[in-house]
Amino acid sequence: MNSKDRVLTTFNHEEPDRIPLFEFSIESPDVAKGYGLSEVDSLYRLEVENAVKLFQIIGLDLLIIPVSGFPIGKGSGFGKKKPGLKTPRYTNMVEEFGRIITYSTNIPTYLGGWFDSETGDLDEIIDKYEKWPPLEPNAKLRFVPFDRALKAAEAKGPFIMPTMQGLFENSWQPFGFENYARLLFERPDFIEEVLKNIDNFLTEVVEIFVDRYSIELICYADDLGYKTGPLISPKQFQKFIYPRMKSFVERCHKKNTKVFFHSCGNLNKVLDKVIETGIDGLHPLEPSAAMDIFATHQKYGDKITLIGNVDIIDILAKGTAEQVEKYVKKEIKNIAPGGGLIISSSHSINPQISFKNYNTMIETTKNYGKYPISIKE
Repeated sequence: MNSKDRVLTTFNHEEPDRIPLFEFSIESPDVAKGYGLSEVDSLYRLEVENAVKLFQIIGLDLLIIPVSGFPIGKGSGFGKKKPGLKTPRYTNMVEEFGRIITYSTNIPTYLGGWFDSETGDLDEIIDKYEKWPPLEPNAKLRFVPFDRALKAAEAKGPFIMPTMQGLFENSWQPFGFENYARLLFERPDFIEEVLKNIDNFLTEVVEIFVDRYSIELICYADDLGYKTGPLISPKQFQKFIYPRMKSFVERCHKKNTKVFFHSCGNLNKVLDKVIETGIDGLHPLEPSAAMDIFATHQKYGDKITLIGNVDIIDILAKGTAEQVEKYVKKEIKNIAPGGGLIISSSHSINPQISFKNYNTMIETTKNYGKYPISIKE
């Protein structure tokens, strides 16, 4: 069974040959070196072809390729007369939604919003937004990384899945969170218009990719939580985000495309509504944010595929190889029978995670994740 079939079988809640393996990103030099890529320190620094190669070497079954959040400006493929920053090349950029991103570290990091205002004047902020060029679902650059990944993977590599940022992140980060919070209360009609524009864009991108590539699975990434709860109240989530997220998932399903939902943080207060949107998979269920994969499986396991949640702090970074093996076996034994489980870390592989511990997670899954599951201890 190849990686694509393994993943899709799992999402159909059927048993493949073994549990699929996934990683959101790999940022550990020790892990990369352990698999033979000595100069690699982050997937974000890799050429697409080398990312495919690394996943293939490890035996990971699913690789996400971003299809939104690209830089704008001359030479970007998104037009020649768009705003940009006068900063050192390859250090900072403004992406298509209006985020300011820095590449001064291994990982692209959010710096702030292009529409922010030093005075906090909401009219000024709204004026900046209204002057922003419209999003371009058909921009040529959007297809380049995905085309390269497909070519590199061919039949033997990981299943390539497009990923896009969702309604919440795309609506608050270009403004900054404080401004966004004020807009939610003082200018809710404006926020509804922002969300409508984002929703239309995301839907059109999905339609384009389905028509062009016959996409069967997409990653919708939208961090809704922090360590102790959601970033906005359940009431605000239900009013502003839930209806559009639900309709987006429904439109994907009409295209026969399943939705893999990524959200960091503690979602427990909004999890019922998140599941009600109809998502097909949930990642990463962070233990450090009180996300219990076993309880989630008991309540929702017949509805969604669970992707995660080997703790990147206490297990993978600070634990022993024996502790890694014990936890992975527990996850396999309790969740894997019948399908619906993909093993991955509880977010991504950070520089503190050793090759030994990460490889233990991988090999334990390969050794004990073969169907039918038969872990007795």
